[in-house]
Amino acid sequence: MPPRRSLIARILGNLALAVSAALAGWLIVTYLRASEWPLDPSGHVVGLDFMVFWSTGVLVEQGQLLQLFDAARLHTLQEGLFARELPVKPRIWTHPPPALFMTLPLAQLPYLGALTAWSLLLLGAYLLATRRVALLAAPATFANLVFGQTGFLVAALFFGALQHLGRHPALAGVLLGLIAVKPHLGLLIPVALLASRAHMAFAAAALTVGALTLLSGLAFGWEAWRLWFVEALSHQTRILSGDVGGNILLSVWQGARYLGLSDGAAWAVQAASTLTAASATWWAFSRLRHGLIGEPAAFSILMLATAAAIPYIFAYDWTLLSPVALHALARWRRKAWTRTGMRLADLGECLVWLTIWLAPILYMTPLPAIPAVAALALLAALALLIRGAVREGREPGTLDCRA
Repeated sequence: MPPRRSLIARILGNLALAVSAALAGWLIVTYLRASEWPLDPSGHVVGLDFMVFWSTGVLVEQGQLLQLFDAARLHTLQEGLFARELPVKPRIWTHPPPALFMTLPLAQLPYLGALTAWSLLLLGAYLLATRRVALLAAPATFANLVFGQTGFLVAALFFGALQHLGRHPALAGVLLGLIAVKPHLGLLIPVALLASRAHMAFAAAALTVGALTLLSGLAFGWEAWRLWFVEALSHQTRILSGDVGGNILLSVWQGARYLGLSDGAAWAVQAASTLTAASATWWAFSRLRHGLIGEPAAFSILMLATAAAIPYIFAYDWTLLSPVALHALARWRRKAWTRTGMRLADLGECLVWLTIWLAPILYMTPLPAIPAVAALALLAALALLIRGAVREGREPGTLDCRA
């Protein structure tokens, strides 16, 4: 007979969600009140990274596409769009050419309207794909609303695809292929599809990526692809070799650097993490194919493994991990905390998942070495998922994030 949840466990679980939601709401209100339109307290345009998406769409329509890869020229053009000096210079356009398709609709609206539509529509898609309104309380949700980034979009594509993988593999493959707008986040998708022998989904994903590549070349010219390879990828490399990104770069590589490792040692740690993540993904989806574990375990391992496999993942990308953390904390609350109390290991597991949940907002605190803490929690959470999959075997159903 499963253990009964104690009253205090239920109260604390609901209280944690309420406090998290209240904190996120308070931070958003504080951020907006401290802003002087169109600039926020840090000197960026309100919406931070979204300013690059919107201005890119406008400049592409104006025939200034190739200027997106010249930082000084791009900054001058953006100042012209806002008719004022922008004290904080943006970076160059770093997304691959297919991502330009998502910027063009934004150019049809004024900046504030585009930012509002972008935030609300993608947040709605994220909640619909994950089927959990409780994610409104997630710190990663707050990070995306502040940065105006693509975390909602990528997570909606991921979770939407995984929900359809078994019943509609072609649709799932198309959704996974669309993640090509942020290609590094799709690193382990081929591993998962090949391990599960989801040939239809794999073919649909490959065809989608091929179609996006061809259409973007025809629409924007192949010079955009050349500049992306030459300028944008080298720019991303410079970010990894320097301190750009600070605490919001929450990867294993960044965590290793915060622990004092040299660049070479940090890359060795990241390489080991990538191999481990790929192996864990192959193992999980092979077992899923044989019916030895259920979809929740396999999908959760894929999300954690994706974050562990790449050196370039920011706080707003943790929308991939928030549903997993919510699911894990819900299971912990149902099974670990009984009327008779908890073991020390149960408390440690709860701390790991709380760190995963809170990491996208902890970087804003004065706490030291948050990237290192986040990286360690990421690896610990992946180990917990694998251990749970081994112990519990098959878990029927779909990813359940109910708290």
